[in-house]
Amino acid sequence: MRLYPIKQTSGYAALPIITGIALMLTFSLAMLFKQTIMNRDHASKTQLKADYHQREEALLRALVAVFPNKAIACMKANLTEGEDHDWDAIFTEAVTLSSASNRLPPELAEALGLLGKRSGDVGDHSGMEVQSWITSLTGQPGEVTPGTTAYANVFAQTAYAGKVPPLLDMSAALQAADARRPLVTPLKRYATQVPGLLADVVAYPTYNLIPYPNIRFGYAAPGEPFVAKRNWWAFTVNYGNRSSSVARHYVLSLYEVPSQMPIEAATFATIGQHEDGTAWNAGTVSIQGAVYADQMRVEGAYGAERLAGRSGIELTQEMDLGGVSVGADFDAMGERERLQAAQGTDALPVALSANSGRLSFMPLPTGLPYLQRAPVGASLNAWETYIAGGARCPVTVETIRVVSFEDQTPTALRVRFLNPAGGTKQVTLQRDVNWPTVFQPGGSAVPFQTELTNNSRSCLTFYPALLNAWLQGQGGATVPKNNSLHFGVDATVNPLTVRALSNPPAAEDMCLIIRQGKDLTGYTAGLSIVAPLRVYVGDDLNAVPRSGVPTGSGLTAGTEFYPPLSIFASELRVGTTGVNRLIDHHGQLGSLATGGTATPWQPLDMKSGSDDAVHADSISAELSPLRSPAELPPIHPMNWLVVIEEIPQD
Repeated sequence: MRLYPIKQTSGYAALPIITGIALMLTFSLAMLFKQTIMNRDHASKTQLKADYHQREEALLRALVAVFPNKAIACMKANLTEGEDHDWDAIFTEAVTLSSASNRLPPELAEALGLLGKRSGDVGDHSGMEVQSWITSLTGQPGEVTPGTTAYANVFAQTAYAGKVPPLLDMSAALQAADARRPLVTPLKRYATQVPGLLADVVAYPTYNLIPYPNIRFGYAAPGEPFVAKRNWWAFTVNYGNRSSSVARHYVLSLYEVPSQMPIEAATFATIGQHEDGTAWNAGTVSIQGAVYADQMRVEGAYGAERLAGRSGIELTQEMDLGGVSVGADFDAMGERERLQAAQGTDALPVALSANSGRLSFMPLPTGLPYLQRAPVGASLNAWETYIAGGARCPVTVETIRVVSFEDQTPTALRVRFLNPAGGTKQVTLQRDVNWPTVFQPGGSAVPFQTELTNNSRSCLTFYPALLNAWLQGQGGATVPKNNSLHFGVDATVNPLTVRALSNPPAAEDMCLIIRQGKDLTGYTAGLSIVAPLRVYVGDDLNAVPRSGVPTGSGLTAGTEFYPPLSIFASELRVGTTGVNRLIDHHGQLGSLATGGTATPWQPLDMKSGSDDAVHADSISAELSPLRSPAELPPIHPMNWLVVIEEIPQD
């Protein structure tokens, strides 16, 4: 019998291991596939976000471009209804301008297999459909939600409370109309004292002291108080389509900004140099705040903190602006970004409105029409009244008779002014009848006299110190109501002797001299003089400060305050003789010229009464911006600043 040992065999169980490896590979592929899907989803969301942003920017920039002209059209229609200037028309034109309704054609989308996919097109429909996706905050297409008191309950909602500007007020009918078409009117005013209004709204309901918006364009520094009124309207835009959309809420603001910078002009200006090439005297000339011009060439900053232009700024050398060193290449590619990174802000001390994104800065028209008045009885629409200079003066002084065609010395004046009830009263002054000369009894109490300059120009002389008493003696209101005067001639009464005015003034034209205006503290609402004439400043003007600051003005106690004064003339001369007098100017300088680059405006080029240039060493100028609406004169040029900002969402 044979015994065989038991054999032990060994083997390898391959199936479980292979199964495990397969599962691991499957899980790895699944994770990789999942990651790929997540990456694609993230990329699609990023692309969609970029699409939304591009559409948003295009639409909002188009709104900024379209809106001002539509607001002007509404004013020209005296704020009445009109299909060409309602909000529906504004949105329609903005959508067209921004190509917001452009989309991928359906047949091409089908060929690419994109039908039913998420779209970044705004509305992804026709222009009319896209337009319907722009609504008021309450969802009403073709309308907006005005920033006025009638809609306070809407802005009190959690989504908007504390995130919108102060509300304005006007009649219920006008507030309802404001939702359908943009109303810009002096009737829209501040009525409630709230944070953000730094002056008393009872004393200053139209233009208040409010913070400058946080934008790149440096007319003022972001957050810095400036004199303005902020009209605003809120609306909602739905980006996307019916199945996938993003709703965003915006505030469209139109700031009414009275001219208030130390130097301001809607033309080409040269800063720091006289016409003869002489530099301004750095020891006697200083600038606080910002300088604005449509275009400017800057030879020196003279302490200015900001430069703001509409279309061009040329720096002839590197200069310090508010502690920031800025060179001639400030607007070159990369340099602006370097300055922004170095300063930690987009708001640089030198900026062009053309480079500033969702905003538009518009100096409103001035020029020669600003100095003129329409004929008596002519009807002006709301826009013409709004931009007028001379036409808004409650007092008009017109020469209707002169000595002769060669001698334009007035012998008869027609004076119109307001009476205490608000009506207009007219007085005709005639030599040898009721207008005594300064040497005759009663003549020293009349605020209008005549004289010749040293170079024999015929002049009407105005004495501001005598106006208030004379007006009351004639049954008129006091100078706080009769606070601005327009001087001119009416050649239609005696066309054979009275010359029609020339532009620029001819040597034979009548001129105006201002005398005895050193103390204007009685003009508590300020004084403005408008004349399409050559105007001579005969002696010291507005050189006596008022005792104390106006109540509610926002000025700190102890601030030196002078009554606001503005003079608008075809030409201005200092003195009436050839004597080169020392000139000491405090306040602002501006020009009514518009456009053009051929002959730059030089703010400190001044001439004496004999037309000689005043030497740079004889000119002292401390130029500063308005600090309060109390410093705003009755007549002032206007700017519009249009800005769109998103209402932040929690």
